[in-house]
Amino acid sequence: MLLNERIFSSIMKVKVSTNNKIHIWIFTGLFIFLLAILTLFKTNIRPMRVDANGVSIKFQTGLAYGPHPLHRLDLCEPSRIQGQVAGVILIHGGEGDKSSFTSICKDLARAGFVAVTINYREDPPPSYQVILPDIDLAVSWLTGKTYVDPNKLGTWGGSLGGYLASVLGTKENPGAVKCVSNNYGPTDFTDPNLESSPLKDEFLAEFFGGITLEQDPALYQNLSPVFNVSPADAPSWLFTRSTNDALVPRTQMDRMVSALNGVGLKTQVYEYAGTGGGHANKLPMLQARKLYNTRLDFMKNCLNSL
Repeated sequence: MLLNERIFSSIMKVKVSTNNKIHIWIFTGLFIFLLAILTLFKTNIRPMRVDANGVSIKFQTGLAYGPHPLHRLDLCEPSRIQGQVAGVILIHGGEGDKSSFTSICKDLARAGFVAVTINYREDPPPSYQVILPDIDLAVSWLTGKTYVDPNKLGTWGGSLGGYLASVLGTKENPGAVKCVSNNYGPTDFTDPNLESSPLKDEFLAEFFGGITLEQDPALYQNLSPVFNVSPADAPSWLFTRSTNDALVPRTQMDRMVSALNGVGLKTQVYEYAGTGGGHANKLPMLQARKLYNTRLDFMKNCLNSL
């Protein structure tokens, strides 16, 4: 072989060897990248997101707070936390899903709080026997975070979730919530005005397991937050409802507000002329935004004042 041919052959071997190494590096890098992405989705941890104000948050979905498959929550928190911060538990209404509070959860995290939106069991009847322990379990999970201040808790719920928020707000124990946002949720199951509500039969069959008020008035009172109000309860409350709500009568809010004010606790009421069936929550965009901000600002101001 001529000298030039040998040199050319050697150069080609080097190029082939170098190209192979480059290909190996590229494929190795792609493999590591894909493995990282798959791991991220497997653990249900979303990348940190940054809003328009430059505040980064971390969003994790499908975390277990208990042993049952329905014991799942989504966690929203600031990407950087110093010391302990306030926590908020968000509770959807009957037959709902935790995803209905995702936007609120993230907005609370952007405000510097740790928020969770939860799912919980609603079966078998009487459902209060599974719902109430599930809510307590979720609160324990939240306060178990070392960076969540157990003395600075808020709760926010709608319909059945509003009722459950009021239950948490009337518990006299360490870690009880301090800020309650009850959105069109019942508070007094002994109220005669509930007789005309389309929810009556559902509550009777599902929540109370067929036990009537006449059969067990003490049970109905024990499960009604209005009968559990005391000066040691959550000091700040917000009630919002549509004036056209066909499911929960206004007397539910009125009775609870009267009881809370009677022991010196602060309450705010915000009513709106919504349309549509059920709780009549359909509003024009600007009015819907005002309602959203009213609820969000209440929780932020209340927690920041603690």
